[in-house]
Amino acid sequence: MYNIQELVQKSKNGDISSFMLLLKQKENDIYNISFSYTKNSYDAEDCISEASIKAFDKLKQLKNEEKFYYWFISILINVCRKNIKGKATVSSDEIINTIKDEFSYRSIDDRLIIEDLLSKLRKDERDIIALRYLKDYSIKEIASIMNMPLSTVKTKIYRTLSFLRAKNGGIKNEL
Repeated sequence: MYNIQELVQKSKNGDISSFMLLLKQKENDIYNISFSYTKNSYDAEDCISEASIKAFDKLKQLKNEEKFYYWFISILINVCRKNIKGKATVSSDEIINTIKDEFSYRSIDDRLIIEDLLSKLRKDERDIIALRYLKDYSIKEIASIMNMPLSTVKTKIYRTLSFLRAKNGGIKNEL
């Protein structure tokens, strides 16, 4: 494994190979996040390419090398969102479907309940819940990715889970 700080520093000095090594270390996570937004492997790869170019061009703005991946993921998510807005065929329902597909369903009733609950969430709430419970990101990591204060992410998680529990008549800690 390579030292992240060293690779970021080399990348800041224009070493594209070091930058590519950084991306290669988290290749699967990067692709999965991009695909979860685009629902299409070609668009996912295009978004990754665009985000990579933007990140490399703005790399000198990164102040804390240890946060490279959170910084890159936030750029990637913004590129994916822009891509989604630019395509008339992509709807918020498709993003909901991405989240739903991550769940294992015990029955058709469970699936219908989850679909109904997810459709009632705002985009930022769905993103936070997906990052936290489907991708296992820490609250700190989510705050960095979503470019929100830590306390805001905690509050949104708490309120969203409370909302989901209330709407479902008291979901236990299954989410």
